[in-house]
Amino acid sequence: MTDLCHLPAHELVRMMSHGTVSCREVTEAHLARIEAVNPAINALVVAADPEECLRQADRADERAARGDPLGKAHGLPVAIKDQLLVAGLPCSGGISALRAVADVDATAVARLRAEGAIVLGLTNTPELGRGAESNNNLYGRTNNPYDLATTPGGSSGGSAALVAAGGAALSVGTDEGGSVRQPCHNSGIAGLKPSHGRIPRTGNVFGSAPGIFGPFSHYGPMARSVRDLFLGLSIMNGPDLRDPYAVPVPLGSPDEVDLAGLRVATYLDDGVSPPTNEVAAVVSAAADAMEDVAASVRRATPGCVGRTVEVLWKTLLGGDGGRGAEEELRALDITDPSEELAEFVRQAREIECSVTEFRGKLADLDAYRVEMLEFMADYDVIVCPAMPTPAKPHHHGLVEINDFSHLMVHNVTRWPAAVVRCGTSRDGLPIGVQVVARPWQDATALAVAGHLEKVFGGWRPPPLVLDSA
Repeated sequence: MTDLCHLPAHELVRMMSHGTVSCREVTEAHLARIEAVNPAINALVVAADPEECLRQADRADERAARGDPLGKAHGLPVAIKDQLLVAGLPCSGGISALRAVADVDATAVARLRAEGAIVLGLTNTPELGRGAESNNNLYGRTNNPYDLATTPGGSSGGSAALVAAGGAALSVGTDEGGSVRQPCHNSGIAGLKPSHGRIPRTGNVFGSAPGIFGPFSHYGPMARSVRDLFLGLSIMNGPDLRDPYAVPVPLGSPDEVDLAGLRVATYLDDGVSPPTNEVAAVVSAAADAMEDVAASVRRATPGCVGRTVEVLWKTLLGGDGGRGAEEELRALDITDPSEELAEFVRQAREIECSVTEFRGKLADLDAYRVEMLEFMADYDVIVCPAMPTPAKPHHHGLVEINDFSHLMVHNVTRWPAAVVRCGTSRDGLPIGVQVVARPWQDATALAVAGHLEKVFGGWRPPPLVLDSA
């Protein structure tokens, strides 16, 4: 039989629902994979009780045997970023002072469980979720399964590394500046930052009202296939009457999208972080592949993208010379911040502005959004880089924040943006491509990403998985 830990989530659900394989077998396979690969990648940092996971699997098998209605995620082994609350597990966001056993599930987690998912544990993240690497002083550093000397990314890097290595079929990450999409690019899996407001963000270890971060913060599915992203999104989608940003908007389906009618814009250099030749070649090949199916593909760059880091990142850093960030550290008794968090505070100290100037920054954000909407009057989809390079060695992270410029664009716009693997570097590292659609057209972004996945193959098992199989 094909390795169960290589199969996409939707295929596993189909097999378990039809009795081709039992939920217990699938859970056992993923627990064994975690045991084999996690010592090297350090991706799952809080494990659920394996016996309880198996009991849940047995109950799922019993429901199937009785002919009971089965959920969309029947028996599916999932992992959750250690930022969302998972009842019964010690959630922390990588911070010792916050580590406590949650008594409720985040809305997204509750919805997955209600559809039959089995939570295997929590995945690693940087302290406070502020980092381009998944490293903290509580659980240590996560490594990329394609090359342990490189980073899987942040802040959802633990999720990306575990899914890439076959330790979970699906995970949920968060994305305020690329934190779902950069790890998916680095780790060769598929990921979606949905339209802002698609998935409620209720139930976060840092609180469900993140203040200035709220308008940019998204939860999103991460998996080994694009179809799995829609599975996760369809389960987690919809308001919960607790997140003020979550709204009821029809989801649609990627299967209903007519690729032949799409007008595609594509660009390589945003004026901030031009891609390497390897990345540029992969993105160009993806754009060429769209020429075979779309109505048109044109080279066109939104004029505002060169301002992205200035507009978003310096707003998120605040304008008080780092005093707010330092107060957060004191409140959490963080006297020795991790490398990533220390870099965030260092950069925050460099930003000083008056209330009037900060109000101007907020106005700039809306002006940026208007300019992007005007650009999209002529296009339905953008195909562009996710990151300018493949995964980098550890210790680059937030020091090279400009690397995130292509991703940050759509934390500002709040549009749906997917990443799918479309190539491989000379060193064997994955290269992803970002696919962006108009607001609320998540199905369109997924349809295009799914087409590119068919053309280029998508996820491939990393060497670490092959070595441990």
